Amino acid sequence: MKNRTINLPEQYGELIELLELQLEERISPDQFARLESIIRDDAEARRLYLQYIDLHGMLHYDTAAPHVSSESVSAAAVAIETPTVVVAPSSNTRPSRRRQSASYLPAALSCLVLAAIVGLLAIQDGDNSADKPEIVESPTPGPEGIVVTAPDRLPNATPEGGRRHGPVQINPVGPATTNVVQTGSDFEGRTIERVYNAWEGGPAPRATPTSTPHVGNSNSEIVAFINRRIREGWQDNEVTPSATSDDSEWLRRAYLDIVGHIPTAEQAQAFLTSNDPIRREQLVEALLDDEDYIRNWTTIWTNLLIGRSNPREVDRPALKKYLRESFAMNRGWDDVVGEFISAQGNHQENGATNYLLAHVNDQALPATATTARLFLGQQLQCLQCHDHPFNDWKQKKFWGFHGFFSQMEVESNQSGVALVDSGSIPEGIFFERRNGVMEATHPEFNGRRFLPEDVNEDTRLRKELADLMTSGETTDVAQAFVNRMWQHFFGFAFTPVVDDMGPHAVPSHPELLDGLTRSFVRSGYDVKQLVRWITSSEAYQLSSQFGESNRIDDPAIGQMPLFSRVYVKSMTVEQAFDSVMVATRAGDALGSDWEAVDRERQRMQRQFVMQWETEDNDEANLFDGSVPQALMMMNSPLIQTALDSSKGTYIGRVVRSDRSEVEKIEAVAMAALSRRPSAGEIAAVRQLARSGERVRNLENGFSSSLEDLFWAYLNSNEFILIH
Repeated sequence: MKNRTINLPEQYGELIELLELQLEERISPDQFARLESIIRDDAEARRLYLQYIDLHGMLHYDTAAPHVSSESVSAAAVAIETPTVVVAPSSNTRPSRRRQSASYLPAALSCLVLAAIVGLLAIQDGDNSADKPEIVESPTPGPEGIVVTAPDRLPNATPEGGRRHGPVQINPVGPATTNVVQTGSDFEGRTIERVYNAWEGGPAPRATPTSTPHVGNSNSEIVAFINRRIREGWQDNEVTPSATSDDSEWLRRAYLDIVGHIPTAEQAQAFLTSNDPIRREQLVEALLDDEDYIRNWTTIWTNLLIGRSNPREVDRPALKKYLRESFAMNRGWDDVVGEFISAQGNHQENGATNYLLAHVNDQALPATATTARLFLGQQLQCLQCHDHPFNDWKQKKFWGFHGFFSQMEVESNQSGVALVDSGSIPEGIFFERRNGVMEATHPEFNGRRFLPEDVNEDTRLRKELADLMTSGETTDVAQAFVNRMWQHFFGFAFTPVVDDMGPHAVPSHPELLDGLTRSFVRSGYDVKQLVRWITSSEAYQLSSQFGESNRIDDPAIGQMPLFSRVYVKSMTVEQAFDSVMVATRAGDALGSDWEAVDRERQRMQRQFVMQWETEDNDEANLFDGSVPQALMMMNSPLIQTALDSSKGTYIGRVVRSDRSEVEKIEAVAMAALSRRPSAGEIAAVRQLARSGERVRNLENGFSSSLEDLFWAYLNSNEFILIH
C-alpha cells in the first residue's frame, strides 16, 4: 500500500498554537477571542479542541513533578498559608514550563494529527449546522474554557421510523432543572461561565438531585426503585423496551457477568428444562456462592489495580490471594479500598501493599492519579500541570490529594520489598504552575486539611485519607464502584466514561445513581448485594434484540443510554479463554495438571497486551473479541487437543455416546452456545455428513461433521459476544 500524506487545514496550526498558550495560561484576551472564533463554526475544530485537552493530560502526565531547588522551596514557603500569594520567577528568567514545552510539542503535534484524522473521519456525511452544538459567546471570554451548550431542540426520529441527519434528542432522567453551569474566572479575575454536556448529541444534562431520593431498605424496594427510574427514562423518551430475554440468552449473560465464563452443557440443560418461577434468582445466588465468582472478580480487579503484565517489585500471587480472601468473605468494599490505600508491610505477607508498589515510581504521582481514577471515578492526571478546563478539581487540589502519599517509602531487604510510612510530615507540598510560578499546599481532601501543627509523629496520612474517602452516607468511593459495576453488567455506565465522573459528565440517571449509591453504603458496601440488585432489575432481564420502538437507544454512537435493551459487548480475553475451556473441557485432556492450564491462559493473555514504556506502567489490552483473535486462541495446542474427538475430550465422549445424531448435535450446541440447535443447523450437519467422500463411511463422516460444527460454533460471533 502506498503511503498516504494527510495535510491538516492551515487554521489548525494556529489552533494548536493558541491551545498551547491557553494551557500555559499565557493567552491574551485577543488571542482567546481568536481561539473562540476558530472553533465557533467549525465542528472539526471543536473536536480537536476537546481531544487536545484530553491528549494534553496524557502527554504531560509527569511534567509537573516538583524538581525544585532548595532556594525555590524556601522562596515558595511563604505562600503556604496564603494560597493565592505565589512567588513568581524574576523578570529576567523565562518560566521553566515554557522551556519544557519545546521538548513535548513535537509529540503533541504528532498525536494531534492522529486525533485530527479520527475526528475528521468521524464527521457524518450530511451533517448541517442546524444539528451542531451552538457555541455561546461569553460576555467576558477568558482562557478557562469555551462556553458550549446544546440547542433547545435536536432532530428526533422521523414518524416513519427513519433517522434524520444529526443526533437524536434523549432526555436525561432526573429532576427538571436548568443546564449545569460552572462559574470560574479568567487570568484577569473576570467571571466566566461554562455549560456542560454529558452525552454527545443530547441536551445539556440536568443537575444531580438536590434532595435524597426515597429508595427503601429491603431488596425488593431497592429493585423496585431501579425499575421505576429506568422506566421514567423510557416514558420521557417515548421508548418501548425490548422483550424479556429467553432463558438461554439470560443464562449465558449471567454466567459470563458473574463467574466469567459460559455454563457447561449440563448446567445449561438443567436450567433450560426447569419450570421454577424463581429460577433466575436462584441461579444468581448459586453463582454468587460459586468459587468461580471469587476467581472472576479477583482477575478483574487484579487487572484494574496493576494491569495484566507484572510490574517490578510486585508480588502478583500475593495480591490475588488478598483479593480472593476479600471476595470469599464478601468484605465491605470500603474496607478493601481503605486497606489498598493505607497498607504497609512486606509485599508477600500483606498482599494489599502490591497495589501501591505498582505505582510508586515517579514520586508516587501515578499512585495519586490511579487511586483517584479507580476508587473515586476521577481522571486527574492532567491536573499535575494545570487546572482542568472541565472538572471541578484544580491543580492545587490534586497536589493536596497527592500530599497524603508523601510519607510513603519502599524498603528492600533480604525478605523482599516492604511499603512503609517514613513518619515525617511535609512542611508543604510544592508544585509549579504552567507559567513557571511555584505554589504550595498541604494534604487536603473533602475539606479536611492537615497542617504540620495539627499532626504528630504517629499520624499516618494514608490511613487518614482512607478514613476520609469511606466516611459518610454517600461517598465518591461508593458512587464510583456502583457506576463501574453498572457498566460491567450493562456494557455502559451512567456516565460517558466510567472513571471520569464530575460536573462535566452528569450521569444519565442521576437519581438512580444517587439512590443506588446510598443503598450500597447502607448495606455496608456489600458487593454481593449490589450484584443481586442489578441482576434482579427489569432492565437486566431484557433481550439484546431491538426494533424501531427503541432503535434510538444506542450509546455506542454517543447517545445517552436508556437501558431499554441489553447492549451487546465482547468477551474479555479471560472470559474467552475460560469459556473455550468450559465448552471443550480442554482441562480434562491434561488430567490434574491445572498449572499447565493456567500457564496456557497467561500465555494467551500476553498475546493481547501491549506495554508502553512510561513511568506509570501503562498498557493496552488489544483483545476486542474479533474472529481472527478467536482463531489465534483456537490454534492453541491445548484447544486443538480438546477438539480432537479421538481423545478423551468432551467432543470425543459425545461422538462415542449412544445418543442419536440429533441429540449429539444438541449436545455440541448446548456446550458452545448454551442453547438448542435450530432445525436448519441440524439439517445442515446431517447433510454435510453424507456429502462428498464421507458417504463411504457415515460413522466417521458424522464424527468429522460434529467436530466442524463445534469449531464453527466456537469461532462465531454468537460465541464471542455477550448479549
